[in-house]
Amino acid sequence: MTTAIRSLEVRLHDVLVGYLTHYPDERTLFVVDNAYLEYGGGRPTISLSMVRPGDEHLTRQLLLDERNKSSLVKAPPFFSNLLPEGGLRRRIAAELKIHEDREFDLLAALGRDLPGAVILTPAKTPDHLPGRRSAFDGAPSVPPEMKFSLGGMQLKFSMLRQGDRFTLPGATDLGDYIVKPPSSDYHGLPMIEAAAMKTARAVGIETPEVMLVPPDHVDDLTNFSGFRPDEPFYAVRRFDRVDQGQGERRHIEDFAQVFNLRTSEKYGHANYEQIGRTLLQYAGGVDDLREMARRLVFNVLMGNGDAHVKNWSLLYADRRLPRLSPAYDLVPTIAYTTMDQSIALNMGGIKQFPEISLHTFDVFLRRVGILDRAREDLMETVITTGRGILVAWEGLFMETGVPPRLIQRIHEHQRSLQLSVELAG
Repeated sequence: MTTAIRSLEVRLHDVLVGYLTHYPDERTLFVVDNAYLEYGGGRPTISLSMVRPGDEHLTRQLLLDERNKSSLVKAPPFFSNLLPEGGLRRRIAAELKIHEDREFDLLAALGRDLPGAVILTPAKTPDHLPGRRSAFDGAPSVPPEMKFSLGGMQLKFSMLRQGDRFTLPGATDLGDYIVKPPSSDYHGLPMIEAAAMKTARAVGIETPEVMLVPPDHVDDLTNFSGFRPDEPFYAVRRFDRVDQGQGERRHIEDFAQVFNLRTSEKYGHANYEQIGRTLLQYAGGVDDLREMARRLVFNVLMGNGDAHVKNWSLLYADRRLPRLSPAYDLVPTIAYTTMDQSIALNMGGIKQFPEISLHTFDVFLRRVGILDRAREDLMETVITTGRGILVAWEGLFMETGVPPRLIQRIHEHQRSLQLSVELAG
């Protein structure tokens, strides 16, 4: 355990938001900089958990509220959710020779290439430490293949596309694609992810560009092994980066950050109505809710049981006002497990796939607060999207090379659904 106080500047784009400081007693504290507090209504939004655009009184209350800004060993929830889970996290912690729960150290190592537009760099003289200095000789270094942070359990890399090849970014560059290697545990996962995203796009769901990449077109991953040699890599365009290399960052946050939840709470501590009400009140309103409804239909019909709060995000394209981000991680998990027959969060009070019906969607929209005429319009979107999925998905899955046994499992899932019967009627 270090006896020194260490502090990181927290910047959003070019604006100093505050300081994240780690103390010898293992407490990590986030303190908002006074200039950000006094910035006024034009300040860039770091998170809806701290800033409510258009409501300066509530924003000041949230910024000054000390809850969720302090934590022992781990970082406060907003910052904790900037870090990877699973294999990448374990590898980075091993490289730094620390326990993977020591999140301040992980953030110090990865702070220049985090999801969205937050940048963490060593601070010298934080305003909230009068007369004291941050004992930082510089951020710890990690190998190039681990110098970024991406959320989720699955191993993935932030890479730069150069023609038809993908390489790790240089020391000052940013990756513009997320590249996932084929899984040693789940046969056909790259193909099923690509096919799912193609299906989503075909029915009007907003998705980034995706592609399957031959293994010999992916460079610089010689320190990693265990990939299936007979399957392609899956690549998806990063929507939090604008241009290649040193391009502009676009800020995003997931709904675990919005709701001040930790990754261990991503399944059981919120529901889809809470996400929907947030979109309606603070983001794109009915337009974002319509997009959310399309994705919920997709998740039910295609058997995606992993649409937890970290797989829904807000995008701050204008730096202040959020919109629902493009869809990501739309994986038909039902193709790999018959044990879990439920959607990730409660919707209309229901989680089990076979029990979800058009009535469930109507209840969901009522609970979000949609009135009758608008609700009828959104229900028509639900029906149209659902019918489009049932018509389009199998052909796209076959075209993308999804193994037949996985296609068969999705067929079996759809035959068990009340929603499928209603849409076919």
